[in-house]
Amino acid sequence: MFPSFTGSTRRPRQVNLSGRNSNPFAATASSRQPSSAPATQSTVAHAQAERALRQQERRRLPAAVTIQRSWRGYHSRRTARTAWRRDWDAREETDHMSGAPRVIGKSESVPYKSEAACLHQLILLVHFASPGDRGDVHRLQHFARRYRDSVSPPNPVSSLDLWTFPLLRLGKFIISVLKESKSPATCVNMPTLLELLCAVATAVPQQLSPYSMQYYGVLGTLALVYGKEHQMDVCEQERLGIMVIVAPLRPKHSRSADAYKGFASQFLRVPDIPISMLRILSTEIRIEDLTLALDSLLSSPPADSLLQIRGQDELLWLTSYFLYLHRLTKSHHPSSVDAIYVSVLSRLISHLSGDIASRIDANSNTSSVDTVTSASALPVPRSPLPPFVRAEVMNLVSQDHVSSLLQHAATPNISTDELPLAERKKQISALAVYALTLLRAFPRKGDEIRMWLFYGTAPAVDASKSSSIPAIKYYYNAASQTKIFSLVQSDPTRAVGLLNPSARRAAKEPVLPGRDEQWQIILLFLELYPIVLKVMDDEEFLTGANATDSNKSSTRRSALALEQVRDLSLFLKSLAFSMYWNASEIAGVEEPENKNSIAEYFSGNLAALSDHHPDARTPRSQEFTIAGLPGMTVQYMKGMVTGLLRMIYERE
Repeated sequence: MFPSFTGSTRRPRQVNLSGRNSNPFAATASSRQPSSAPATQSTVAHAQAERALRQQERRRLPAAVTIQRSWRGYHSRRTARTAWRRDWDAREETDHMSGAPRVIGKSESVPYKSEAACLHQLILLVHFASPGDRGDVHRLQHFARRYRDSVSPPNPVSSLDLWTFPLLRLGKFIISVLKESKSPATCVNMPTLLELLCAVATAVPQQLSPYSMQYYGVLGTLALVYGKEHQMDVCEQERLGIMVIVAPLRPKHSRSADAYKGFASQFLRVPDIPISMLRILSTEIRIEDLTLALDSLLSSPPADSLLQIRGQDELLWLTSYFLYLHRLTKSHHPSSVDAIYVSVLSRLISHLSGDIASRIDANSNTSSVDTVTSASALPVPRSPLPPFVRAEVMNLVSQDHVSSLLQHAATPNISTDELPLAERKKQISALAVYALTLLRAFPRKGDEIRMWLFYGTAPAVDASKSSSIPAIKYYYNAASQTKIFSLVQSDPTRAVGLLNPSARRAAKEPVLPGRDEQWQIILLFLELYPIVLKVMDDEEFLTGANATDSNKSSTRRSALALEQVRDLSLFLKSLAFSMYWNASEIAGVEEPENKNSIAEYFSGNLAALSDHHPDARTPRSQEFTIAGLPGMTVQYMKGMVTGLLRMIYERE
């Protein structure tokens, strides 16, 4: 039954002459790996290639469908535009006008038979016109002449009017054509297009306002390019320019702010606008809306802020035009104080203070006044300010302008708790920021500005008393009624959190509302009071506190009462102690500041003090500013507080 059975349990030996081992368990791992690894990799790569090929085949058909659909859409639109162009040209031929684009641009204008025919041609034009097509540009110029002769001066149309959407598209098309006009050769009839754009802006000002940035951007470019090449008569150029500029600004509607933002951001950056044009613009625009527009642009996020997207020269021209327009508009009330206007001007001057300070005294003949270092380490002279810019900037620091800041302000008569919410506090804070900004921007005129502010007066609260009070008493009353003044006077340790809210000690304290505004009022008083002490003798200092007679001298009337001087001294001592003892904590530096003897602070030898302690002024303390005021660092405030405290104690 089992013929091969031999009775032995040993497996018979297998001899394979081909060298192939049929036993899968005979090969070791080391001998199996080199032969199987390439095969495994090639198998995976082959599978990936097949998968990519199948994916490509699956995408091929949808891609072909998308390409065909795009091409059919493009071809149909091009065919439709061609048909509309033929229809538009044929209708023009029926009115005895040539159909060729090159002739259309040169033919005489014939009015349309009716406004309906004009509207039909307008709808066709805005559907097929392209800014890059020279023929469409000539058609636009031809339509502009016929539209001018056919349609009566348009009034602002309603949002439901049949003309609204076609006119809006026409205005956008004109802006695109003017934007691509890099030279006069690309646009043969600029006045015609400007007149049509003015008519469109007059008809649909509210609908065109969202595009005011592009609108005034094109007008600003044209003023730069065509103003230099003198393509038109100067009077005609100014007439057309003023008409186009004021068309979106004149009417009052819900989107007027957008129009004024575009006007301020895009057009007022153009240098050397004629004075005659500025005078006419001052009578056509609303300076309140322009001020609000600038305030909104300056309050935008940092990426979109006007200070970030414009260069220094453009901001200088913008500030100069704003000053000039505001002065002409407010000519009947030259001394009135507008809190928003002062705030806008403070931010502009604060941003430009470094450029103004380095270029205000430069001129074309001297180049060694202010220089900058180039890459080759050679001094390069700073360019002087343009004459118009310099005249407007210097007008800010004139005696009449600075002395009249307080004429229409009232003495603060509010409690400390109501101060952050009171309108009077906002006005005083705006005046303080403006005055401090002038001191930082014009350091060479600092003493003159302080003296002019010292001679300024403000109306008295009680009409039965004197008609005005000295500026020093005005600012002292405002400063002494702040919450910061009473907190620091009673507890010196509170100054740490009030100076720097991010300090560790301030983490447990509630945030004081209106902290920056209160510091600004206090700092302005600390800047002005040393001037009074310099010009005041001991008799006026001690006995002139109750001098209210108008016949008394201004210094005697500006003297504070001894009780007020005592409160001021206590406030200064508490503030100075905290600023020196907790300097590292206020500045946000971990390392403690070197301690100095009290004699060094009152010795007046500041050079020796900085030589013995070179690390006293840390980089963090120099960068940290108080109340958001540029240049108002901790070190500057230390010197101001200790200097004023020394002057008060010298009176004894």
